[in-house]
Amino acid sequence: MKNNRGIILLAIILILIALFFHFFKSGFSTIGSSDNDFAVKDTGSITKIFLADKNNQSVTLTRTGKGTWLVNNHFEVRSDAMNTLLYTINMLTVKNVIDPRSWNTVIQNIAIQATKVELYEGDKRVKVYYVGGETSDELGTYMILADPETETNYKQPYVVYIPGFDGYLTTRFFIKEDDWRDRTICQYYPYDLKSVSIEYPVVDSSFRITVAGKNQFMMDNPLTGKKIAHLDTLVVKQFLTYFQSLSWEVTAPATKKDSILNSSPLAIMRIEDAKGKVTTLKLFHRKPADNVVAKYGINYKYDPDRLFALVNNKDFVVIQYFVFGKILQPASYFSY
Repeated sequence: MKNNRGIILLAIILILIALFFHFFKSGFSTIGSSDNDFAVKDTGSITKIFLADKNNQSVTLTRTGKGTWLVNNHFEVRSDAMNTLLYTINMLTVKNVIDPRSWNTVIQNIAIQATKVELYEGDKRVKVYYVGGETSDELGTYMILADPETETNYKQPYVVYIPGFDGYLTTRFFIKEDDWRDRTICQYYPYDLKSVSIEYPVVDSSFRITVAGKNQFMMDNPLTGKKIAHLDTLVVKQFLTYFQSLSWEVTAPATKKDSILNSSPLAIMRIEDAKGKVTTLKLFHRKPADNVVAKYGINYKYDPDRLFALVNNKDFVVIQYFVFGKILQPASYFSY
């Protein structure tokens, strides 16, 4: 009899332990219930994402029929940022519920600093939630769901994470339009190009390379029309590979635009592809930042790391010498 009671007691203890670990692992929540179902498993069905913060700033990301995304129906979206956001939306997982004693603090935090997220399939809003700040260990993010029809917040906030990722998710839901914009200037393989020209204030340094065929290149001065002989074909081919990925870094301050564009450009670049599409850049010196002297110990007249650029007479941006320095060569660079 005693043995039976011992067996029954042991079974009860094991069941209680199993239940404890089950609920501990799942955060004492019922996964799949309406108030903690943050993830969208089929992100291909999402057609629009609306993000807004507490400062009345917002951004709308819209999927086009071509499979690309537009930010505010104006600019193409950076593919890396979009892929990261869709992956995040797909992988959102509840880590644990909030201790009721901390509800007020967490909800106040969400009310003050959260980013509102609305997800749409077609014209139907299918998901609304608020992304708050990080947990004290920075391994989770406070979030709360709302009813997509009424926008009424559910009662229970959660700590949400991505399994296998050590960090918080707040920074993936950013609002600034400029941060979402695709920064690509051009992406061409050498034989996708028809010609590349760079005009400098020093006329003899200017050049134009024309792609006549495989391993066939011609070069002249675009300002004088004078042909440049003795081309090093290998150097030309290497130079043309630099146009496989040209991007700008950030948009430049609009307050500086007029004064910069009224100054003399460092160089004017013209890129024409085999289909006749032309991309133009006007490059301008930039004053060095305050920390440049401390960084390099040299009192530079111009920023040694960055330039201003006007792309296609429209976008006023900042570019890096790291990307463009190898392109800004004189005509003599290509001769043997």
